[in-house]
Amino acid sequence: MKYVRLSILIFLIAITSGLNAQYIQFSQYYATPTVLAPSFAGAVQKSRVNFNYRDQWAKIGGIFQTYSAGYDINVPKISSGFGVLLLRDQAGEGDLARTEFGVLYSWYALLDKNRKIYFRPGIEFKLSQRSLDFQNLIFGDQIGVDGIIAPTSIQPPPADSKKTYVDAASSMLVYAPNFWIGISADHLFRPVDAFYDPSYRVPVKYSAFGGYKFKLSGGKYGHRSSSSIQDYFFVSAYYRLQANSDQLDIGGYWDHEPFTIGVWVRGLPYMNIVGTANIDAVIFVVGYQIYSFNIGYSYDMTVSPLLSQTGGSHEISIQYKFNFDPRSKKRDGPIPCPSF
Repeated sequence: MKYVRLSILIFLIAITSGLNAQYIQFSQYYATPTVLAPSFAGAVQKSRVNFNYRDQWAKIGGIFQTYSAGYDINVPKISSGFGVLLLRDQAGEGDLARTEFGVLYSWYALLDKNRKIYFRPGIEFKLSQRSLDFQNLIFGDQIGVDGIIAPTSIQPPPADSKKTYVDAASSMLVYAPNFWIGISADHLFRPVDAFYDPSYRVPVKYSAFGGYKFKLSGGKYGHRSSSSIQDYFFVSAYYRLQANSDQLDIGGYWDHEPFTIGVWVRGLPYMNIVGTANIDAVIFVVGYQIYSFNIGYSYDMTVSPLLSQTGGSHEISIQYKFNFDPRSKKRDGPIPCPSF
């Protein structure tokens, strides 16, 4: 019966508004920089690749899984960054899925030479497809007392079970060596992706993010004596709003190369309709850097009785920077935000 209820849940997600749908997101949002905002395309010394995987509600098994892979490059001669991004989000072993392929561009300019403040707008155009395998869904009216599966009375979508459309996102970012702040807007074309309501258009998703870097200490680091390793503490926040739904991630982490340890809280600072704190999860993050590789792991601990049923969520990130030199001073406006 657990899987019957999950099938019903997935079907309801498919036929209702996009606001209620599973939206592609990562707890390690700064380990997926071009997912966060197209302004981050090329915001690196040379170039990099990112791979990310999220398993939500791991105890249930395969119910919500998200993958991403991206590549971006910095082109200092034209003060620009370019990137490509592939996203895949699936619910219920592929019953409901969203696939996106994006091309990104950013441009940057120095606003204040003394304070080293940069401005970086960005844009993304993407091809998206939302799909539903209706035949794999099992509904309550198919289960009898003897366990025999009968035909369902639920009608399949009247149109094609695949929706393909073009969409766009844009963003702006301002940053200096010790802070960053930005905004972004996604679904600028407001595409139609509902299976049952051809008049429904996806609402624009607005986001705001930023943070500050505090220097704690510095010193030499063992076998890499030629470089000075600093201790930093980062605080950051990420807010998003889509129609009447919003969410906030806020927290910080301590960075002492090669290790990173952090804690985030996902929720909003007010009571919900039942009078309890509107906190969804506490997120624990650990990271390790080895040469040009950054590897991160995070665990979302659900702050409700649902934890025993869902098992929380796991997330893994891997980033590789090509021709990366941590001692180089020639970094065109490095963004100080977290990267793990």
